[in-house]
Amino acid sequence: MYGQNSPHGSQSRSPPVYRAVHDPSGPATLSTTVVHALSDCLDVDVTDGRLSLYDSVDPDALDVLFRPRHDGRPRHGGTLSFSVRDHSVTVDSNGEILIEPPVRR
Repeated sequence: MYGQNSPHGSQSRSPPVYRAVHDPSGPATLSTTVVHALSDCLDVDVTDGRLSLYDSVDPDALDVLFRPRHDGRPRHGGTLSFSVRDHSVTVDSNGEILIEPPVRR
């Protein structure tokens, strides 16, 4: 599932945080969900090839990091943060993806 913009607070100077949730039982890999969320957030066509995770994180390693264990039990308690085009991306083991745009001054 892909996300939506949801501001932390309407009176805050912080830019809105884009939220998405990855469904580990769905057809998409975690890295694909992250790329689609970034594409939505950055208003970039995901099919044109201008958006890649490779400069920030290895997509295959990201997929393996939060994949369920070999016995099917989910992994709990981990997060990974990295930057893509000055946006802070945080992926949680529960499937939540947060994308924070750079702070405007």
